[in-house]
Amino acid sequence: MPQTYICTRIGWAVFLCLLLSVKQIRAQHAPAINGKVVNKFTEEPLPFATVYWKVAGYGDMTDSAGNFKLAVSSRKNDTLIIRYVGYEVKALPMEATRTTPLLIQMEAVVKLGVEVKAKMDKGLVWWRQIITHKEENSPAHYSNYYAELYNKLEIDLSNINRQRWEKSRLMKPFSFVNQQIDTTSEQRPFLPVFLSESVSDYYAAGTPPVVREEIRALNTSGIKNETVMQYLGGINQKINTYQNSLYIFGREFISPLSSVGDHYYHYKGLDTIVRNGEQYYHLAFTPRREGENLFVGDCWIQASTWAIQKISLSVAGAIDINFVKRLDIIQEFAPYKSREWVVTKDRFIVELAPLGNDRTTFIGRKTTLYHHIATNEDFITAKLNANRKREEVVIPDSALVSGKRYLEANRPETLTKNEVRAITLVDTLKSLPAFQRLSNTVTFLVDGHIKLGKVEIGPWYKWISRNKLEGFRTRFDLGTTPAFSRDLRLYGYLAYGTKDESMKGMGAVSYTWSHDKSWQLMAFYKDDLDNNQRGFNGEEVSLDNIFGQIVRRRGIPQKFIREATASVSVLKQFPQEFSLQGTLARTHYTTFDPLPPHKLFLSEEKGQVVNTEMQFKFRYAPGEKEVRTFRKVKHVRSNLPVTEVAYAFAPNGMFDSKYQYQKVSLSVRQQFPLPGWGKVYYMVYGGRIFTDRLPFMLLQMHPGNETYYYNKEAFSLMNKYEFFSDRYAGVNIEHNFNGKLLNLLPFMRRTGVRQFWNVKSVVGDLSLQNRIFNHMEFAGYGMRSLKGNVYTEVGTGFDNIFRFFRVDAVWRIYPQQSTFSHTSNFGMFGSFRLQF
Repeated sequence: MPQTYICTRIGWAVFLCLLLSVKQIRAQHAPAINGKVVNKFTEEPLPFATVYWKVAGYGDMTDSAGNFKLAVSSRKNDTLIIRYVGYEVKALPMEATRTTPLLIQMEAVVKLGVEVKAKMDKGLVWWRQIITHKEENSPAHYSNYYAELYNKLEIDLSNINRQRWEKSRLMKPFSFVNQQIDTTSEQRPFLPVFLSESVSDYYAAGTPPVVREEIRALNTSGIKNETVMQYLGGINQKINTYQNSLYIFGREFISPLSSVGDHYYHYKGLDTIVRNGEQYYHLAFTPRREGENLFVGDCWIQASTWAIQKISLSVAGAIDINFVKRLDIIQEFAPYKSREWVVTKDRFIVELAPLGNDRTTFIGRKTTLYHHIATNEDFITAKLNANRKREEVVIPDSALVSGKRYLEANRPETLTKNEVRAITLVDTLKSLPAFQRLSNTVTFLVDGHIKLGKVEIGPWYKWISRNKLEGFRTRFDLGTTPAFSRDLRLYGYLAYGTKDESMKGMGAVSYTWSHDKSWQLMAFYKDDLDNNQRGFNGEEVSLDNIFGQIVRRRGIPQKFIREATASVSVLKQFPQEFSLQGTLARTHYTTFDPLPPHKLFLSEEKGQVVNTEMQFKFRYAPGEKEVRTFRKVKHVRSNLPVTEVAYAFAPNGMFDSKYQYQKVSLSVRQQFPLPGWGKVYYMVYGGRIFTDRLPFMLLQMHPGNETYYYNKEAFSLMNKYEFFSDRYAGVNIEHNFNGKLLNLLPFMRRTGVRQFWNVKSVVGDLSLQNRIFNHMEFAGYGMRSLKGNVYTEVGTGFDNIFRFFRVDAVWRIYPQQSTFSHTSNFGMFGSFRLQF
């Protein structure tokens, strides 16, 4: 009997083993499906997502790249379920899985202010361990750094209304583009319109870093501007999620890896995964309060080192960035050398909605891959020593000529179908006459100019204007375009007033050496009225346009000086953001009522007020970037101070000059973030003029503003030509809280309105001889000296009203008043600007 029992047990065991073997063999040969699970918006793969059959009851997990392979269910009408923490559950019927490989797009679920009911959630414990090991894991333990970068930038039009496109008369010439719209992988149709790729050698060292990027290959559609192409590489890679604060579009965001992150975020431990013998923790984070600049997202933590292996940050809803509908940042890290970590991948995805969230939007996707990383090497230092500036990008001709061919052979990622479409779409559109006409129309409305081959006319808003002295004023501008020459520009205008019946004009030439962009020569002659509201350091706001008289404050007489100036200047830019400009200028001045007559300063009845001046201006702007267009240069400031020093002298008798003097001036300006409290801007300045008996137009005129339009570079409640000095010092400070204070009011959190305060103050004096010579305080409109007193204005207001407008309330504080000054101690001013 026992033998029979034992044999029976052995028989059943053999039978079960055979059955399992048969099932395993069948499983190995059963048909399978494979696919990839990705984030719908960022297209980023989702590692360790669960994929299983609902009825059959078996499944698998995606690997670190989001890929999976799973046997087809033997049950009829089964459903494939895909789950990932923080995302909506996806269910695919069996019919939808028959075509492989599958691309499964998961929609993130944004939940704010999730409460943690446990007294001590494990997620908070994990976060504390991350902060404890933050210093050793943050990728900054090297004196210099090198990486080979692959950068890819794609721009798509999303949320396109195809029916509206087809019915639009404006878009009918581009009907072929409608066929390129992708409607398969997104619920909202999108159109890929631009793709840029580059491979470069990236070198960096120091704090603040000195950076050099040498681009090996660059392939871009539609953009030929060299300055813009510099930003398509890796020079602007500044995000480090280990930092306490991240600055995106100029706005401060508190990082979930901040040392004080528990004051801003809820942390939730989600899961523990073992991959290749290494344990990983999955941590999620959500904001504690709505309306603050915070992220929703998750990260994977390597358990043995508490280092971040991958982190995903998402911003959606009420954020303090204009036009941004959604923003995602993904950063991946890998161990390097002895337990150190480096960044291996960056992804930055942003959706802009300038026309409204329900209209067509723009999605930009920037991907950066880091290869062949090296640190603390002598060759990196040698490369950085070749820099002329703190940040320098080198684009050789070979990078543009052979860029496409090089990328085809060395591209680390295969382009998708949509990316291939984007490569040629912009170039195809630009070749169409209809697109060129549309582009010129938009340029005319926004920029004001009309290009006619090698020349251009405009801007249109200066064609007609009006003022008290000239009556109706007409003006015609003409200039060359890059089709004429990229190095030489000729431009000028003619203007005529119907009341004074006088012709005015300007002609100018600028030349930049093509072989050495650091040298520039400029020369011009201008004979016209001073139609500008001058600011600090020579900044000007022109009133010579159709809007000039509309914004002028009533009751203040408009004052003019006619200046006939001939000028020649040379600008040299030196390494490390130094520049030196030398200028020789001769000016003839004619004044008009109610200003003191220019003849008051002449010893002869038929003489002229003529002055010749030589000026040298030194500028130091560390970290500043330039965006060059053919007509002008836009300075993008860093958070470091910008210093300007100027010295000028006027030799008596040179080119009929009637005056002799010396001038020195100094200014320092800076803008910098105040962590947790917005941004601060300040400027301190001062100067001295060494002479006596100098006419007021050659003295330091403190900049006034006679319009309702707020001018940051002028005193709002000071009139033009009101105060003059020959020695002065001043300070301007503005502190923008962003939404810090207004977010305390729940009903204000979604408005995007920002609050600020500012103060402008200057102390000045004028020598007794200069006061007597200029008949100070005897003029009919109240021209005065500060006499050593302090002129001060304080203000506050709201910015970003309806995303564009700013309102300033300004109070004037000054001990002296004048019956001729036409001033008030309080004023309201408005302005508008495009900002994020």
